[in-house]
Parts: sequence; C-alpha cells; structure tokens
Amino acid sequence: MDLQCEFPPQQQEGKEWFNFPTEIERSLTSVFAPRNILIVGAGIAGISSALALSKELTPFVPDLQITLFERHDILSTSGGAINLTPVAQRHLDRLGVLDELDKMGTEGGTDVEAIELFSSRSGRPLGSIDFTDQKGNGFGGYKGRRVMRIVLSVAMLAVVERTKNINVVFGKKLVRGEENEDEATLHFQDGTTATGDLVLGCDGVHSATRTHWVSPEHPSEYTGISFLQTVIDAKSIKSPIHFRSTSMNISRHGSLLASYCDREHDQIFLAAIVQFNEANLPYCKIENGQDWVTQHRIKNALHEEMQTRFGKSGVPCIREMTKKAGDWMLYPVYQVRPNARWHTDRALLLGDAAHAMPPRDESAAYALDDAILFSRILAKHRHEPLPVAFKAYEDLRRHTVNTAFKASRRMWEKNRDMGYLEGRLKELTFPLYIRNHRQEREAAWEFDATQITIPMPVEGGSLYSHGKSDTS
Repeated sequence: MDLQCEFPPQQQEGKEWFNFPTEIERSLTSVFAPRNILIVGAGIAGISSALALSKELTPFVPDLQITLFERHDILSTSGGAINLTPVAQRHLDRLGVLDELDKMGTEGGTDVEAIELFSSRSGRPLGSIDFTDQKGNGFGGYKGRRVMRIVLSVAMLAVVERTKNINVVFGKKLVRGEENEDEATLHFQDGTTATGDLVLGCDGVHSATRTHWVSPEHPSEYTGISFLQTVIDAKSIKSPIHFRSTSMNISRHGSLLASYCDREHDQIFLAAIVQFNEANLPYCKIENGQDWVTQHRIKNALHEEMQTRFGKSGVPCIREMTKKAGDWMLYPVYQVRPNARWHTDRALLLGDAAHAMPPRDESAAYALDDAILFSRILAKHRHEPLPVAFKAYEDLRRHTVNTAFKASRRMWEKNRDMGYLEGRLKELTFPLYIRNHRQEREAAWEFDATQITIPMPVEGGSLYSHGKSDTS
C-alpha cells in the first residue's frame, strides 16, 4: 500500500498565499529540495525513512537518490522477536512491507490479539493488553503481530530492492560528519566518504551521528534493566501452554515475556526483563571472537539467573521453559535522555538515535512514525531550506516523544527487583493499572501518521506557521 503523496497544489480559493506559479515552484524546489539523501543505519528507522522519502519526494524530485549506510557487513541477527502493534502494522502496510511479511509464510510472524498478563507467582490472570476492540476487530483493520527482528529486516530490504532510487551499502561505520552551507559529508572507518544534501541519523541508541556530530553531549546511558532472551522449540515443552499467542508473566524479580513468534507456533520466544548490575555487563555479554569456553560460561550463568528468578513460578510451563539450557543472550537496555539536540542545518536524528527509551508496546511504531511524519513534512517544505522542515518536525514531534519517554520509564520501574510485600502490592494493583489505561492504549492503536495535520509553509519567509494547515 502506498503512502498518499502530495502533488503540486492547484488554485483554491482562500489558499492564494501558497499558490506559487509552476515555474517558480519548480525553481524553488530545484534550489531547496534535497536530491541526494544519505541515511546512516539500515534498521527499522533507516529503511522506513528511505521508503517513505522515496514515496513522498519522488513526484517532486524525479532524480532523487537515497543511500543507506549500514555499519555491519551483513544484516544483524540480534534483537530477538519484536512486537508490531496495530499502528506499526498500519505503517508497514502503507510502505509495502506487510505484504512481504505475509509472503514469508510461517516465518512472517504470528498474529497477536492480546498480550495476556499473569502472576508468575500464582499463575493468576491479571488482565490483558488488547489489540482488538470489544467486538474482536483490529484497530483500523490491524491487530498485533510478533515476528523475529531479522525476518522483518529481510522483508523491509525486499521492498528496498525493488525501489529504484534507494541503495544500501554495508560495512560502513561512521566516524564523523561535517557540513557547510551546500552539503554534508560522512567519513567512514574504512577511509571512504559520502557527500549529500541531507543526512538522516537512524543509527540507533549508540548513534555515531549523534555522539560524533549532532549532539555529542548526549551519550546513551544504561537504564539498569536488561533483556535475557532465547528461542526454544515449543514441542519440547510438555506442560500445557497457558497463553494463546503472547504472555507477560509478572513477578517481583522482573517480568518474563513468553510468545510464539511464527505462524505455526513451532517456536517460543522468551525474554526476561530484569534489573541487572551494570558492573556485571562486561562479564555476561557474548561477543564475536570469544572462545567457546567463555561463551559456555556466560550462557550457563544466564541460565542460572533465569532459574533463580523464574524457576519457582506458579505456572508449570514457565518453570519448564526456564529449565531449558538454551542459548540465553543478554541485551542491556540503554536510553537517551529527553532534550538532546535533534538536528544541525543539514543532519537530523530519527528513531532511537534521537529519543531512545525503554521499549514499550509502541516502540517499533515510534521509529515508523518518525519516518513517515518527517517525509511528509519535508515534502510540504520542499520549497524552503532544510532547517525549516527540521523545526516543523521537531515542533510536531518533541512533546509526544517526551511524554512517551516519561510513561515508559514509569512502566519499566515496575521491573526492578522488589521485596515480598512490594511484589504482592504490584500484583494486586496491576489489573487496575491495565484497566485505567485501556482507552489511552486504544486511542494509540488508532494513530495514523499519514493523517496528521502538517502545517504549511508561510509565503515569503522561512517561518513555521501553526495557523494555516492541511491534512494532505
């Protein structure tokens, strides 16, 4: 499904202030609209930005060229399974990615109507985070989906490969960036460079674009929380599975996500969200080049950690799952505090590079929101210098992101280790928390970045008008 692209406006009564003669419009577009866009990072934010920019700008900039630079030599397989909310599925559908996922058969992920919540201590149901309305219908036609991150990346790259003006280059680790009035230049570790009109930093929480260029005073920081995760064979579990597609099992020692991640329910993805001492991180991370003995020791240590936290669960299948040795991996969760600088005159940060926060239900959707909203804004402001589009984007996005960051931090504090009484209180109050936030979640599932009102440019200057807008 294509994003709706905005074509040159026709004469309309009451909008004469934006009606440029065709030759003037073309002249301004040729001066200000970027033709060579460089994107650092080929993850969700980077690829979705490339696809959205191609759809929005190509009708106005026929010679548009977009290049993605990925630091890894191949697609990264880290990250486990990812939750796609109705918002994320809607955005991916409009970018043409959902069709690719569906073509991948059982590997394309499993439908998720709800995340069922349970007490790990007693097995008692605590409620659910629903991706359907009270009639069982998806929001705007979309439910949730759990899919392996590598599978989603492959689907997104498949769409990129058939988009003529997008190119991906692997093995390009950014070391610094620079800019002048006319262009921006990326410098890579291998000694090569790339020059373009616009740079988008979509290179994640440890963004080199941010730390070496746009906002070096805002490094990533450890949240104190980590994921311990693995994938196990569902058929190896003899105890009855207590959830339909996805569960979150709450305890005073953290929370354990257990979810099918394929259409046939052959595999179960496990991810414990736990408090983990920062001083222990270097001794518990599996790295390339480690010998077999070191990796075996780390996996055993993480396995023991899982058994300590969830091995006495009141849910039989959880006890059995945590006893499985498995290839447990540690993924520390980092964040970038709000109010980091998002842009210079020619470079803009998107996704986790700009506003990494502890993951929540909408985490993947935030990167997609960023990509689609900025692409629409840039197309709207194609007659003006880049800083005008940057300011328009930040004015529209900053408050939403800051609010989400605060909500995410509050939610993640619930995963810190607790005493017995505090844990019981958490278990008793959790259903109330879920019920009280139901309407807020359902409103979030209805969000559509293609329908948000984009304020239009002001005639005769590089100003951002909040008073005159449309919804195109």
